[in-house]
Amino acid sequence: MNHQKNSVLILGSGTSTGVPIMNCFCSVCQSSNSKNQRTRASIFISTARGKKFLIDTSPDLRMQYLKNKLSPPDGVFITHDHADHLHGIDDLRPFSFRQKAMDLYTSTETANLIKERFSYIFAQKNQKVGGGIPLIDMHEVSIGEEEIIEESESFLFYLLPHHHTKTLGIVHEKKMAYFIDCNSIPTKTLNALKSFNLELLIIDCVRRAPHQTHLNLDKALQYANEIQAKKTVFTHLSHDFDHQELSNELKKYDSTFFPAYDGQLISY
Repeated sequence: MNHQKNSVLILGSGTSTGVPIMNCFCSVCQSSNSKNQRTRASIFISTARGKKFLIDTSPDLRMQYLKNKLSPPDGVFITHDHADHLHGIDDLRPFSFRQKAMDLYTSTETANLIKERFSYIFAQKNQKVGGGIPLIDMHEVSIGEEEIIEESESFLFYLLPHHHTKTLGIVHEKKMAYFIDCNSIPTKTLNALKSFNLELLIIDCVRRAPHQTHLNLDKALQYANEIQAKKTVFTHLSHDFDHQELSNELKKYDSTFFPAYDGQLISY
């Protein structure tokens, strides 16, 4: 019997600017606490079956990968097309040096936008260029239906409102949910998450004040209380939050609530 557990490594826990923000002199941006130094949001999943998955190719991906000494993933998920989640896609190029294409999974809408924005990667005439471009096989996922990815791993995908666009909520094995860059969670999706009895929820939490495109702290707490995962991690954090202060604040709500930080390893 396999007693190994799945795990998530938080590669980046910050919002689109990262923290510290350039030309900002607030106490969080000037903090000496390494947990206040947040690169753009992405995570790395290692499964009990030995598979590895990257979620989002942030502009900080190269340094995230080198810092954590990671091996190539078996597949990559892209939640949506915004620059802070996508524009490190060229950093997948070294994984193509042996002429093996990387499987990339995303929604139909985001797949079309990626192909348009990075046409040099997907133009047919470029597919035999070799090391000059990342070799990528694009796969469009089904929404709300269980899919088996890389022959063994169960994933569910949900579209979440992100103001003028949609982002992809990702659930692994009905144990872990990664829901970022959304301003709400639709009722049907919320009910599904509640029914899974999740071991881990990683949820968007950009700032304290209400936000047009993201969950703020109050809304993130509301959803966390409803979903009742065994552990909830708040991520995509701006310089609104000092890590230690937020950690203390979350513990007052629930001892299973934690702020994300770069390099955080969580099993589920």
